[in-house]
Amino acid sequence: MGGYDNVIVGGGLSGGMVAQEYREAAGQGSVLIVAGEPHPPYHRPPLTKEYLRREKGLDDVYMHPAEWWTGQDVDLRLDTEVTDIDVAGRSIGITGGERIEFERLVLATGSTPRPLAGAQTIRRIEDSDALAEVLQRGEGHVVVLGGGFIGVEAAASARMKGLEVTLVMQNQVVWDHLFGEQVGQYFHRHLEEHGVRILSGRDGLPEGLAERADVVVAGIGVTPNIDLARAAGLETDTGVLVDEHLRAADGIWAVGDIAEYRSVIHGRRIRIEHWDVALNQGKYVGATWAGKGDGPYDVVPYFFSDLADWTWMEYVGPGEGEVEIRGSMAEDDFVAYWSDDSGRLTAALGVNRSDEVEQAKALIRDGGKKP
Repeated sequence: MGGYDNVIVGGGLSGGMVAQEYREAAGQGSVLIVAGEPHPPYHRPPLTKEYLRREKGLDDVYMHPAEWWTGQDVDLRLDTEVTDIDVAGRSIGITGGERIEFERLVLATGSTPRPLAGAQTIRRIEDSDALAEVLQRGEGHVVVLGGGFIGVEAAASARMKGLEVTLVMQNQVVWDHLFGEQVGQYFHRHLEEHGVRILSGRDGLPEGLAERADVVVAGIGVTPNIDLARAAGLETDTGVLVDEHLRAADGIWAVGDIAEYRSVIHGRRIRIEHWDVALNQGKYVGATWAGKGDGPYDVVPYFFSDLADWTWMEYVGPGEGEVEIRGSMAEDDFVAYWSDDSGRLTAALGVNRSDEVEQAKALIRDGGKKP
């Protein structure tokens, strides 16, 4: 049975960032990434945007070329599944029956899209490639079910490529479940003005709609991949329960979509499924492993999204409460601030207001009020 000082289970961005930061922080131990996909670690946001529209190639999606990992002395086991974790014995099993010992382990197993019969999902490079074939025709009808980031971004990309697009969602207004009706109306308007047909308040596809579509895309949420952690006896809820240092147990951490962490900023447990959180949590664990930090994880979650080339947004939070809009939604230049009953800033969203969003991020971290 072979072994490594550091084993990373999962080959997405969060797992890749653990290895990258560990090496950049002068970590000298052996490193192994076990990835279920046949690709080295890569970025997922382009899969519904630039890569889907073929504005970026595969090299732009990968974190690094395969030879970069070799040069950093990071071993990759691609297209390989971890079958079990022996917490007490400090080892994992992988497909084929091999066991690998570890000193430190991080779980970065990500999420799996919720399926819908007859529909495509977008999570992996191959998923984006399949939908891109349809978009490249420049004509046809794409039906998207789901009003979250994935569904809305895919709908905007398809419409930008000239296809007829119908977006079906439970929400009454685009992203109102995230930002409220007033802010959501801004994104809703942009989609409709650019020709996306929106069917709101629907639990499923209207009868006959799927049959008239060239492709149906399901963006109806994801399920965190926590079965491996649960089977190993680690504590789970909606994700893997970790402390303010992202530790699930002695010598074991969890990052990314599955990490339900004790946030020192929010005073409660939160779990965030977004690129920036995966990146920063991976960096945090990599630095921790290299002995470059021992404070709690205290990064304010940051979100971003693009609607084709029509508009874009940045958001820090998550938060709720009374909202104040400054600037002009009509001119695509505004910032929204959310505050609780005490006046403390909880969240901010900006369109062409990066400086204000960055300022708000610092205020949220420090428990301040809106500027």
